Amino acid sequence: MALGAALLSVQLSRSVVVDPLDRIGQVSGLAALDLRFVVLGLVVVLAAVAASRHPAVWAVVSRLACAAVAGLATGLVAGGVLLALRGTDWPLFANWGDSGQLIRWADDILAGRGVPADYPPAVLHVIARWAELTGDSTASALRTVQVVATALFGPLAYLSWRLVLAPVWALAATLVAAMPMLEPYKPYTTVVLVALVPLLIAFLRVLRRAEALTWTRVALVGVATGAGLGVLFCLYSGWFLWSAPGALVAVLVVFPWRAAPLRGLALLGLAAAGLVAVAWPHLLGLLGAAGTVQDRYFYFDTAVEPAYIAMWRNDLPGDVGPWPPPGELAGVGVFTVLLVVGLGLAVAVAGRRTAVLALCALMAGAWLMRFWIASQMYATLTVQLYPRTTAQILFCLLLLAVFAALYGGRRVQEVWHARFGSGDRVPARPVVTVGALCAALLLALSMGSATADRYLPRDDGSVGLLAHVAQHVRQPDGTCPDYSVADGCAPDPGALLGGGWQPYGEPITRGSR
Repeated sequence: MALGAALLSVQLSRSVVVDPLDRIGQVSGLAALDLRFVVLGLVVVLAAVAASRHPAVWAVVSRLACAAVAGLATGLVAGGVLLALRGTDWPLFANWGDSGQLIRWADDILAGRGVPADYPPAVLHVIARWAELTGDSTASALRTVQVVATALFGPLAYLSWRLVLAPVWALAATLVAAMPMLEPYKPYTTVVLVALVPLLIAFLRVLRRAEALTWTRVALVGVATGAGLGVLFCLYSGWFLWSAPGALVAVLVVFPWRAAPLRGLALLGLAAAGLVAVAWPHLLGLLGAAGTVQDRYFYFDTAVEPAYIAMWRNDLPGDVGPWPPPGELAGVGVFTVLLVVGLGLAVAVAGRRTAVLALCALMAGAWLMRFWIASQMYATLTVQLYPRTTAQILFCLLLLAVFAALYGGRRVQEVWHARFGSGDRVPARPVVTVGALCAALLLALSMGSATADRYLPRDDGSVGLLAHVAQHVRQPDGTCPDYSVADGCAPDPGALLGGGWQPYGEPITRGSR
């Protein structure tokens, strides 16, 4: 249902016809996308209300409704990307920056030439094979990948969190924690982060109770987890580096040292074997390149005080005023205070839970690596991608806020019933789930529309520049994009952007670390 809702939303957005270079057209187009979202959302709510009167079907419909909202959320953003690229065959940023390098590597694959083994290979082969299958250029194939991967971001996040959480809470984790991580320019990168964390938590839960597993179950879980990790590793391996210290600590804490050490070792061994079996070419490429690739890309975030993690904007912030934004409490903003409160509550009410323990470990490990690498910048003149830890730390803090609400609510319910009634937990009534769906739809509408608006074409140095370039550069067939014909188009992005820009403004080699 999540996949269907996302793809339906994208398909309906194709009927929105406006000039994406005109601000009035952009606003009108966004309103049309929002209207489609609201109509589909009302259908979901009405279906849930109708099913709430029939207990026999309520369980199924409520699950499908939560999945549909997750799909609609990122389907709206993908519709915005389609709107931003209407009339051009280019992907975001045309053949410049990371898009340009991905296009060239995909062309190399089609020509039978080799590509660097230290860069995650999955997306390169998807671009190349899609171009081969459809007969389109690799540039057009990358455009399709950007739109489809953006649409599927929500469903993949939701389905990943269903490994750990009930439907409503999986939807909460998707909207509150995953949506801020969405990057239509390279959606395949952060989708690995939002899928990796729940997969690790689910595996740690199994590891913790390994004594209750049969050897058959141990083999199945170990191999399946390893294969899943291998697929994610081949899609984007950077998050594995930042997660490694925390994951190691979490494994040592939950490992069944006394109850079932052999089963625990078998789980870990099979998971490692599964990862290597799936991802060994890329893994060998990374090991071979270890110590030889240096990231010297100093951009705005490398000049920001290193403890600021309250907003992840990648490396194209645009005109955002003072950065970091001024904080009300000794330089700290209210949002950061709320994150701190969520962290404290999660540890206080559920510090022994596997999910909370794992999130705290992953976050702490990322903090340590962030400060260690940043502290070496002056001596080594390298960045080594440390600003990307912002995304992981923020993601973990947002998730801890979700778990604080989940386990805090359970604790309040337990205390209430222990004092005033039965101590048994009472299942949530359908009306509670319907209310949560309504709130989730409003949040998804607001977040999806705001994210889509950021990627609409504008020449102000923000991420809107990515679509602006795609709309003003001559296409591979030599023609101008449909909506820039009147104004003319540049022969290449370099002529459009001027001498101050470099073709690899975000060096592609940084993405594999």
